[in-house]
Amino acid sequence: METETEKLFRVSSAVGEIQNNICRAADQQGLLTAILDIVGALVLILDKDGRVVYFNRTCEETSGYDFLEIKGKCLWDVLTREEDVESAKVNFEKILKGNYPAAYENFWNSKDGSEHLIAWSNTALVNEKSEVTYVIATGIDITERKLTEQRLQYLSYFDSLTDLPNRTLFYDRLSHVLGHSRRYNQMFALLFLDLDGFKFINNSLGHDMGDMLLKMAASRLPKCVRESDTVAHAGADEFVIILPLLERVQEVSLVADKILDAFSTPFYLDVQECFISMSIGISIYPDDGDDIDTLLKNSDVAMYQAKVKGGNSYQFYNADMNSSALRRLKLENNLRKALEKNEFVLHYQPKIDLNLWSVSGVEALIRWLNPQFGMISPVEFVPLAEETGLIIAIGEWVLRTACAQAKHWQDIGHNGILMSVNLSARQFKSQNLVLSIKNILKETGLAPESLELELTETVVMDDAEKAIKILREIKNMGIHIAIDDFGMGYSSLSYLKRFPIDCLKIDRSFVSEITTDTDDAAIATAIIAMSHSLKLKVIAEGVETDGQLEFLRALDCDEAQGYLFSKPLSSDDLKAYLMSKKLKSGK
Repeated sequence: METETEKLFRVSSAVGEIQNNICRAADQQGLLTAILDIVGALVLILDKDGRVVYFNRTCEETSGYDFLEIKGKCLWDVLTREEDVESAKVNFEKILKGNYPAAYENFWNSKDGSEHLIAWSNTALVNEKSEVTYVIATGIDITERKLTEQRLQYLSYFDSLTDLPNRTLFYDRLSHVLGHSRRYNQMFALLFLDLDGFKFINNSLGHDMGDMLLKMAASRLPKCVRESDTVAHAGADEFVIILPLLERVQEVSLVADKILDAFSTPFYLDVQECFISMSIGISIYPDDGDDIDTLLKNSDVAMYQAKVKGGNSYQFYNADMNSSALRRLKLENNLRKALEKNEFVLHYQPKIDLNLWSVSGVEALIRWLNPQFGMISPVEFVPLAEETGLIIAIGEWVLRTACAQAKHWQDIGHNGILMSVNLSARQFKSQNLVLSIKNILKETGLAPESLELELTETVVMDDAEKAIKILREIKNMGIHIAIDDFGMGYSSLSYLKRFPIDCLKIDRSFVSEITTDTDDAAIATAIIAMSHSLKLKVIAEGVETDGQLEFLRALDCDEAQGYLFSKPLSSDDLKAYLMSKKLKSGK
């Protein structure tokens, strides 16, 4: 019996014989053409003068030319890129002499104007006299592969978002600059830059807008430096700049000033106008370090000092900054545990009604009593809480504690005391703000009419339309709303009229010189007159002298607070203050 193997061999032999019969009967040239049209590679045949004799379908698809358009024409007269014509002729001459490259690459100009990079392999056909009669060229279109390779090579050294050098290329260039500077005893500078407030913009407007802002910021930086300098994207909202071959430190200041100036004009994210600034830290080789890690660390430390001072500035590194940076790190670590350890306390500063000459309310002010550092000023830890995002939880604690305290005072007979609580920028932008306020009022039992929320004008003007919507929700609950530090931002009257607010607080910077500075006096006068015309109450902050008080009363300012009346007091001391019913100045 026939085995499976024998059967398979017999069938294969029969099929092979059938195929041989077909081939013998077929038009051999037509069969060859059919095969060459389906191989997927470019196949063309040239005569000894370089004229096209054969052009397969893949060649037609790649070039955009029909065979009849190309037939009989020299290849380099039609397809070869102009700058490659001479090299194409030289290669062809080598082929005719039998000394041709096994493979090479060149570009084709397609009919539509596009360019294709082709990898070629050539074979020469010779006659009985060993003379080359035809050249068969087979090729593969490697354009996409080359583009991919180039892109991968680019991404190895450049940031895909900003098109600036990435950390890899930055470290390579910094290493080169450091070696050159050591060898020739030359000075260079390293700048560490961080966008001020970028996280807030990224979180409030979305990551797409954040990426757009980073691209715009990255495009401004190279215009502030020389071609020999390096601007790199270090990641997130951080950038680094290398300034080699410096003669004087003053050259660094000029560059830093250019950067700050470049960021003084607004960015436009679609239709949204956005202002953002830079904090810049600077370290100088060799004074601030003799190696990459030290120079980077010290420029980073200097950058944080610029942020601590309010941002939009630059700081040169000095040795004292290390102790400040260490303190900041320790503060941040302690701050993360301060709530659970009950280290925060509230003090309350009275507000005085200048018409009734009585305490009309108090402002709740947070204090941090830490076992390691003692009493820490809000000026130091509140910006840190904002930056780390801890301000949300801390702000809720302040609001809950203040409302509970106000309810307690009411329960023991001190009615009519309005409790004022400051809202931070992050709190105001949080999605759960209104719900959180409702829950706290419900938990503490405090009537909404007994609560006033204070926001700075820069916070509400950051996105005025959204702010109006949120403020209306708060106002509809019966809560009072005050604009704090008024005069320090950029509010316009057209928006001010639309804000559902009850009160403006004149910033203490205007009050401090109100009796000696005509500009401050004029500003205070204008704010009070404008507020009254809009049916708004006016409170003056930072009142410390009888002269300031009398000036404000002459302008019909409604309320005042400051050390002239009382410093911020603990809850027990304020209760005693209220019970004494004696004010330290006036009637």
